[in-house]
This record gives sequence, C-alpha cells and structure tokens, in this order.
Amino acid sequence: MVNRSDIRQTGDLTFSAQGESLVATPEGALYWPARNLLVVSDLHLEKGSSFARRGQMLPPYDTRATLRTVAALMDRFRPAMVLSLGDSFHDPRAFERLDGRDRATLVSLTSATDWVWIEGNHDPVPPEDLGGRGTHELRLGPFIFRHEPTGAAGEV
Repeated sequence: MVNRSDIRQTGDLTFSAQGESLVATPEGALYWPARNLLVVSDLHLEKGSSFARRGQMLPPYDTRATLRTVAALMDRFRPAMVLSLGDSFHDPRAFERLDGRDRATLVSLTSATDWVWIEGNHDPVPPEDLGGRGTHELRLGPFIFRHEPTGAAGEV
C-alpha cells in the first residue's frame, strides 16, 4: 500500500478544487488521493497508425510509449480506479490496429484495477475486448468527469 503522504514527487502540483486535494503530474495525469483515483486523458492510442494510413509517416511508437507512461503512473499511485477521460483511441477503429504486445499491455492495465473508459469525440464507443467499462460521464463526489464540458459546476 502506498503511503499517501509520500506520493508527491518533483514536478507534481498539489492543488484544491471543490474542497478536494488533487495532484497534477508532469505526465499530464490527475490523481485524487481521497478516492485513490488516477485520471488520464487524450491518450490518442494508435495516432501514428492513423496518420500512416493517410500517407503521413510518423514513428509507430506512440502507443507503446503512452502505455509505458500509464503503467508507470499506475505503479507509482497504485490506484483503485483509473478513469480514461476520452479520446483514449485516436479514431473509432484504432483499437483494431493495436500491436499484439500493446494489446496485451492494455488488457493487463485494465485488469489491474477498476478501469473506466469515458467516451470521447474520437472514440465514442469503448472497445469491448480490452477490459474496463464504458460510460458517457462519471459522477464522483463533487466532480463530474466527462470528455467535453457542458459548463456544469464541478466538471473535470
């Protein structure tokens, strides 16, 4: 079990919102210690393969690098829940282009915790065979987690 008083590392920003203490990491994630919740967003997995299909060649390592970052964050915080806040995949068919090793890594990550996929504008339907569960939004405590804001109080 992680001692929650030891989670802060160089570059983290601890702040308060809606009366809750939150930690923003340099990797672009958000950690909510009181709920042991890790929030990641806009992973855009398989963006490189999407561009390659249209003739713009990018190095094909974006997905693997992103999954390594998420895995490192999960190792660091040991979250009870990971919330992927939309645009997890670059397009609605991106999960079909996952390399076998990347697919196995993703399944391992989603089975290690309660994983929630929030629908995004790039990926409105969450993948069925990668683990986790999908939803349009999630309300936890004073926050509403969704990909696209509506202007409601408490949105993250």
